[in-house]
Amino acid sequence: MEHVIELTDIKKNYKDVKAVDGISLKVKKGEVLGIIGANGAGKSTTLEIMMGIRKPDSGTVKVLGLDVEHATNEIKQKIGIQLQQTALYDRIKVKEALELFSSYYEKKRDLKEIIETLGLTPYLNKYVKNLSGGWQQRTSLALALINDPEIIFLDEPTTGLDPKARLELWACINRYREEGKTILLSTHYMDEAQRHCDRIAIIKKGKLVACDKPEHLIESLGHGIGSMEDVYLQYAVSSL
Repeated sequence: MEHVIELTDIKKNYKDVKAVDGISLKVKKGEVLGIIGANGAGKSTTLEIMMGIRKPDSGTVKVLGLDVEHATNEIKQKIGIQLQQTALYDRIKVKEALELFSSYYEKKRDLKEIIETLGLTPYLNKYVKNLSGGWQQRTSLALALINDPEIIFLDEPTTGLDPKARLELWACINRYREEGKTILLSTHYMDEAQRHCDRIAIIKKGKLVACDKPEHLIESLGHGIGSMEDVYLQYAVSSL
């Protein structure tokens, strides 16, 4: 299957606000697609529609060849989701969270392998709420990987982390990228988008204004030199 996600003219309104305004997008199997845009641009809503968490007002969504509206439960067995703020129980330990989430899925990845890959062994008997931000994010990523998903959704996975924790979390994410997993993520860190993403989709006021490889987006500025910071300012912020 060449495309594992297909959005066609997706729209989602909240009263008078057009959160998603006619977005069409295809995601290839095995690629890392970054979604960037200003706060309130519609990034998270677009991701949530792909995940089946939110229903679009109009348009069609296909994930792994299945219509999200009619195959939500089947799709949820095949995707992994790490939300920006995962609602973990206050009084639950890392090991207990992993075992609980494992019980939700038919297909399961080896828990020991996930724990070792993400370096969680020393933290298994610690309460999730007592972990640092970086280790909470690793735990959230572990929970997203339990069902050995074909597609992994990451909503601003490194927000609030210090540079060292960001690098360590990306090292973990890239291990699964090397397995051929399809990864979709939103981020406010343009250096991450430029370094790690195969393509970057830019959303502005609910519309998809550009989608291409980072180097092509930079070249489109016509300056000869530049970075994704410049691309962000031009496409996601500028009123021109």
